[in-house]
Amino acid sequence: MIEKGKSVLLFLLVVVSLVQSYFLAYSMPYMEAKVKTELDYVKTEPLGTEEKVEKLIFPEQLVLHLGNDKHTVFYPSTLPYYKLIFEKLQSREFKGLTQSSINSVNWDQIRREDQGVELRFGRAVPFGLLQRIFKIDDFLFSRDSIDRIWIYASKGRDEVRTFFFSADGRNVYESLRADLTIGDVEGYVGFGQYWDPYTTEDGKLYIPEKPITRLLEMQVAFNRYTTDQMQDNLFFDPGITRTIQNSKTGPQFYTDGKRGLKVEQDGVWLSYTDPVAPTNAENDMIDNVMAAVSFVNQHGGWNGKHQLVKEIESETGSAIRFQQYYRDVPIVSGSSMNFGYMQLTLQQGVVSSYNRSLLVLGSDVTNKHSRQLPGGDQLRKLINNMDASGRNIEAIFPAFKPLLDKETVILSPVWAARLVTGEVVILSESGPVAIK
Repeated sequence: MIEKGKSVLLFLLVVVSLVQSYFLAYSMPYMEAKVKTELDYVKTEPLGTEEKVEKLIFPEQLVLHLGNDKHTVFYPSTLPYYKLIFEKLQSREFKGLTQSSINSVNWDQIRREDQGVELRFGRAVPFGLLQRIFKIDDFLFSRDSIDRIWIYASKGRDEVRTFFFSADGRNVYESLRADLTIGDVEGYVGFGQYWDPYTTEDGKLYIPEKPITRLLEMQVAFNRYTTDQMQDNLFFDPGITRTIQNSKTGPQFYTDGKRGLKVEQDGVWLSYTDPVAPTNAENDMIDNVMAAVSFVNQHGGWNGKHQLVKEIESETGSAIRFQQYYRDVPIVSGSSMNFGYMQLTLQQGVVSSYNRSLLVLGSDVTNKHSRQLPGGDQLRKLINNMDASGRNIEAIFPAFKPLLDKETVILSPVWAARLVTGEVVILSESGPVAIK
């Protein structure tokens, strides 16, 4: 009898154990809600488009050396030639890289005598990121950064030479097995035979000999992201967000107790901060760029074409800036307003600040007017005056200066100048096209 009782008790214990296991297995959603973390909140609403890092890195200029000390310059807006050359080079292979001193080649002579194309990035691009754009072999010095690539057909030697220029100005890396022919180089150069002539005194700054008349002033309609949309995208739990200051005339401030959000310029500009504990560990440029692109993809997206243009190291971290383009022309706002770029500060891949425009420019334009940018001696005088003031210029390029209206943005052509400090300023406004 006792043994029978023990068997019944054991059976009941097994049944209870199975019932408990069932409830434990199938009640997890309820338990998960009790321990929900910041990362488990509802996925944010997609706003702008997502982008890959390789689409954000491209040359600021293509300088074509035509031989006989003749040159021209293509910008991303020089369509279709810029795009044709860039895409052709992306399909080529660059193997067998070897390091040399920058003084191992007479670059002044090459520039004057040999046909070639020079890709200028405007900022240092680590080899690790460059390999996402071009087919480049891994090699010993692949942690270096590059700001120029120069491909030329060596006169009298029936060969093509390809050099990658180190951003520190001391070394070059030659690809001994580049997948390029004399015919390729002649084809690139051929695109520039009848383009605007440019001259240079030092091989650094190229100046058009004639005024530039291909850019239009225009009005562009826009949409904008709302403050509520950005709160939903940037705060893990928008339900606990509170308003610190919300006025019709000044900036608007919001916080969830840790992170802060400021919207200013009449709802046009956003500044977001998320405090990150300071660290002495070294920032990795590639990791930070990848993390910055991923963050933008998840929090607002890209409102048009952008280009990686700057990294600034400071005590608060590494600031990564992306320049906005419209119709393949960069938008440079100067100091009058914040517009035309995104900037993120990161520490070891963690974003601590995020600044961006909330405007989304449309494709339809109105009130188009032909405008003219100065060239030749007039442009040289402007450059010399700025250099004389101690603000030395390392590059100039056509850009759009924005002026915000109620329902449109007016984009006016200007010459923009990047100083040796990395600052970008407006060198010259455009004027009416001269009637001949």
